[in-house]
Amino acid sequence: MSFLASFSAPRYLRIVRASGWYDLLVTWPFVLPWTFAWLYVQLGLLAASLGLPGTMRPLDATAMLLANLLGSVVVVWSIARIAAPTLLLGRLDGVARFLFAAWQIYAVVQGANAIVLGFTVLEVLFGVLQWWRVAGAAPVWGGSALQAASA
Repeated sequence: MSFLASFSAPRYLRIVRASGWYDLLVTWPFVLPWTFAWLYVQLGLLAASLGLPGTMRPLDATAMLLANLLGSVVVVWSIARIAAPTLLLGRLDGVARFLFAAWQIYAVVQGANAIVLGFTVLEVLFGVLQWWRVAGAAPVWGGSALQAASA
């Protein structure tokens, strides 16, 4: 008997779908230059009001481009997980979340504002949940992984 219980397939797929909704709600402003510029100002004001360490540098065209590209990809990826969650998509999203968390921590260590760490907490949480054991799951890298129809 394992120390940690496993998720049922339907519960796991609900988590994958919930992570997609979270990403969609958080990243849609990154898609357009004017919505990201507004969000960036709001995050800067919040960080200043909380007295968080680190800097929020002025946005330049390259930073804006990268934010918009990131937002576009994450929004599409979110919709895929909302519309058709699977074990494979959940596991891949978990990997992406651990990578995002690592780079967010690295950025803060390098002087980025600590407001980033608020996002990091949720990245790690969803990453762990999406790598949790799933009862009766076939291997994700072969065979038939859990399909959206199980949700």
